[in-house]
Amino acid sequence: MSAPRQSDDDVFDQAVAWHRALARDDADWDAYMSWLDQDPAHRVTFDEVALLDRMIEDHAPSLQREEDTGVADHAPQNTRKPLWIGGSIAAALAAAIALPMLTKTPADVVYHAAAQSRSITLAGDTRVTLAPRSSLVVQAGDPTKLRLAAGEAYFAVPHVAGRTLSIRAGDYDVRDIGTRFSVNLTPSFLTVAVAEGNVSVQPQTGNAAAVPAGKQLLAERGRGRARLSTVVASDVASWRRGRLVYANAPLDVVVADLSRYTGKRVSVDQRLRNRRFSGVLAIANGPGMFRDLAELMSISSRPDGAGVRFVPVGER
Repeated sequence: MSAPRQSDDDVFDQAVAWHRALARDDADWDAYMSWLDQDPAHRVTFDEVALLDRMIEDHAPSLQREEDTGVADHAPQNTRKPLWIGGSIAAALAAAIALPMLTKTPADVVYHAAAQSRSITLAGDTRVTLAPRSSLVVQAGDPTKLRLAAGEAYFAVPHVAGRTLSIRAGDYDVRDIGTRFSVNLTPSFLTVAVAEGNVSVQPQTGNAAAVPAGKQLLAERGRGRARLSTVVASDVASWRRGRLVYANAPLDVVVADLSRYTGKRVSVDQRLRNRRFSGVLAIANGPGMFRDLAELMSISSRPDGAGVRFVPVGER
């Protein structure tokens, strides 16, 4: 029996709450992505709230002038509803969004991909492709200051004199002046692979590392360790062409990718955590990728509640 459908007002209230929650550093992105997956209306409503927020921000100076001069108190009453927004939604926005916007603090713009990848073009012709269940934040609406909040993204950045693109990913900053590269963020690792040009990867503590074309940096989050390896340019963000290509990748990175592409929780037995994987997995196989990985690595996969767990061969 399916759950009763929520009212439009309930969905709208939830979308406003998530829009505000995602602006915090401690936002629960997993819970947010789960909420998006529950109903197609959630994503549509969230996008509408984000758009309305942006419109309010764009008109913040006018709203501030009305507040300062009291024009709104003396203006003739107009009983006709605005064409672009219903009265109840306008009231909700005034309470939940408009007042903070009067502080003139630019709003973050959040882009998210649910079960499918998503292509985005930012101001300045920067093109981004988000992998499934990934989220990118344009901080304070500035297309040169981004934050990869979850998952993986591919960036194609044209060179513009005097412009530097900065991407915060966990406790690292990736900086670029014009190139093509991917950034993959998992709970344990950051991977930056460069197909063309050069990028700089700067940890919060420590020295920046230069990553040229044909190289990939794998950084162990929270431990300050990183290594460079060779990568074939065509393998950078190969997921855009339906393949997950790995060369000596930590198993933690592989299972994080599988979780993102299948929507299932995936865990690894502690005894396997130091294992590495080289090979190719076909995204079209869906949950069959669990079996493929187990066979290629000579390990076992087993159901674990609603998810999957990888264990040594012979264990159940």
